[in-house]
Amino acid sequence: MLQDANSGAEPVAVQSLLCARNLTKHYGGVKALTGVSLELAPGEIHALCGENGAGKSTFIKILGGLVHPDDGEITVDGHALKLGSRTDPRLISIVHQELAIVPTLSVLDNILLGGADQSAIYRRGEYRDSVREHLDSVGLSHVKLDAPASRLSLAECQLVEIARGMSRQAKVLLLDEPTATLSDAEIVRVFDVARKLRDQGTAMIFVSHRLDEVFALTDRVTVFRNGQHVLTQRTADMTTAEVVKAMIGRELVHSKGTPPEGRADVAPRLSVSSLTVADKVKDLSVDVAPGEILAVVGQLGSGAEVLVEALAGLRGDISNSVKVDGQPIKLDSIRSSLKAGIAYVAEDRADKGVFLDAPIAINITASVMAKFSKAGIMRRAGEQEEARRLASMFAIDPKRLPHEVSTLSGGNQQKVSLAKAVALAPRLLLLNEPTRGVDIGARAEIYSTLRKMADDGLAIVFYSTDLEEILELADTVLTVFRGRMVRHKPRFEIDGDTLLHDIVAGDSDASHGHVSFRNQPAEVRNA
Repeated sequence: MLQDANSGAEPVAVQSLLCARNLTKHYGGVKALTGVSLELAPGEIHALCGENGAGKSTFIKILGGLVHPDDGEITVDGHALKLGSRTDPRLISIVHQELAIVPTLSVLDNILLGGADQSAIYRRGEYRDSVREHLDSVGLSHVKLDAPASRLSLAECQLVEIARGMSRQAKVLLLDEPTATLSDAEIVRVFDVARKLRDQGTAMIFVSHRLDEVFALTDRVTVFRNGQHVLTQRTADMTTAEVVKAMIGRELVHSKGTPPEGRADVAPRLSVSSLTVADKVKDLSVDVAPGEILAVVGQLGSGAEVLVEALAGLRGDISNSVKVDGQPIKLDSIRSSLKAGIAYVAEDRADKGVFLDAPIAINITASVMAKFSKAGIMRRAGEQEEARRLASMFAIDPKRLPHEVSTLSGGNQQKVSLAKAVALAPRLLLLNEPTRGVDIGARAEIYSTLRKMADDGLAIVFYSTDLEEILELADTVLTVFRGRMVRHKPRFEIDGDTLLHDIVAGDSDASHGHVSFRNQPAEVRNA
């Protein structure tokens, strides 16, 4: 029987749909989970929060049968699961944080992949209508069923993952960071689908580092810390500050933006004049001063992310006048951007940012190996010293430098990706979704490090779909709608409603305040 951990109110008994008891998992001497229990009611959306490494992913994988626990038991609808064996997707289905998309298969085949089809012959035709319906519901009506998944963007792949989870019609749906790559408009659609499934009796565990999403969507919240259960409480009875304190065990110290007034007479580090990128970016101009952190903001497909990629040398068909420290540069290749002192950190760290199977130290110094080579011989001592210096800068445990990057949490993997770029000693650092899938504690550490580097004169331009991140990190904000600049203002002159208006409606007179899925009261959001 499930009891609501209501502050002060009498607990209400509810029949549990999922019951996990005393789940424990150790990896050698590392305690991933210690005696964790959780109950889930039919039609409940239950948030699971915690820093990277808190045990959330291990817990999700145990529920899905992907990891065998050392101890514990799980029941779904009164039936005990066989631990360590793949769970029937009609009982529990997982939408994974790390994409499980096969690029050579069609979108249709990716949706059907791993389902509980018992027929001896694979008949695609009978599933086309239902798959089409699921894709349409998550905003992929423009995607053809027979199109290869390799043609999809990262966000589209994530939406395919969500549609796959929906197609299972499971009793319990596990959503592990499902919105990390999505724009606000796409998140609205996903939340609408989640609420519809909830109304039909589907129970969901929702993992997200975006606490505004937790407050907007979920009924209850459970917090893990260091592999242990800390609390379970009704979401409506919590504040953001209380959830954060439970996650990290202390009050969070926020980074502070630097007022831009002192840069008025400083020559720009980056000067962009009338930049046009095919039909994605149109006649865009902006200057960025040394020490300035500029956020480029827009929904996926708006051209905002294209601007950052173009500066990194990743886009062709460019018409531009771009200068770094007054010197004209061409944006025709990654090599040209690197030569101009521009470093780039991609949005997909696992695929584009790090070598998962290589040691952390080698990852950090991979971009500057030539510095430690003479006559074809590597000076390992110098390389290791540089790796330790950069690891210390990003609060990466130096004892772990010989270990593979795959052994790190998502937040620490992102720190490695950032350290690898900073090793180049750039004059301009470009970041694409700098803290996607990173917990709130690691985010604060990353923001603090970026701020220190900016204070030392580094210019930073980042693209993000996370409005909280933009408001926390940026000194100035440039909003983009349909390839054109809408607004370029100091951060203190822009609030969240203005940002949402700009990226959803451009420079139209659409009303502010009616486009956000973040519908909890302001006093709760900002507590």
